[in-house]
Amino acid sequence: MKVRRTTISAVALVALGAVAGAVWAYRDYHKWLALGPGGLPYNLRGWLMTTWMRTLKRDPLDTDRFAIATGAPGDTSFLDQLPKRGGPRPTIGVHPVPHRQLDQLPGPEMKRKVIEVFNETVSRRSELVHYQLSFFEKRNEAVFLREPDKGHADSKTPHGETAHVHPSDGSMHMVFGPSDAKTIIEAGWGECHPLAGKLNLPDTYLLIYPPRDEHELAVTARLLNAAVDHMAMPASLASPQAPGGAHP
Repeated sequence: MKVRRTTISAVALVALGAVAGAVWAYRDYHKWLALGPGGLPYNLRGWLMTTWMRTLKRDPLDTDRFAIATGAPGDTSFLDQLPKRGGPRPTIGVHPVPHRQLDQLPGPEMKRKVIEVFNETVSRRSELVHYQLSFFEKRNEAVFLREPDKGHADSKTPHGETAHVHPSDGSMHMVFGPSDAKTIIEAGWGECHPLAGKLNLPDTYLLIYPPRDEHELAVTARLLNAAVDHMAMPASLASPQAPGGAHP
């Protein structure tokens, strides 16, 4: 009888664990779906993939990762005197893909202005960049170098993808030099993708928070231009003291 009771208790615990796991999976799957489509299949398979990716996540605010690369060959710096972003950082979803912001979201008008910033930059710098389907997101247009083979080494893996906007939340992803990535994170304008440096993502692949007013919109324009400057610069010429900088 004692053995029987022990067995029944063990089976009950396993059953309770299975139910709890199923409830968690159901809720987490629908929480992931609510983020909208991203770079993974928008179905159960995509959720299983991002669930596995959660085991690979790194601290998105850790700038120590840039210590060795800062000032080394390949580094660039275009964002001197970057102002601090006011207020707390927004809340970011736990799922690494799609990498999305959950609060401090911009309204339709500000989203439109962010797109205008991207369009203006691509038009003004059309000799360097153009739009094509995002290599990372696979659903939206992104800013690409026209000739990635002539650009920075960071442009090789993403085939020249430099920046894109997420229509759902207005946040952006951009690639920078280590010095600028550190500056942006410490000034509060963004954070690393949790998988940056893994799965073919550049180590300086940053999420940029959407602007909340005209002042922040101007900062967004500076960041985008700095990303273009970084990716367009041949690694052989890049250094923190490299001439040039973000265009006005």
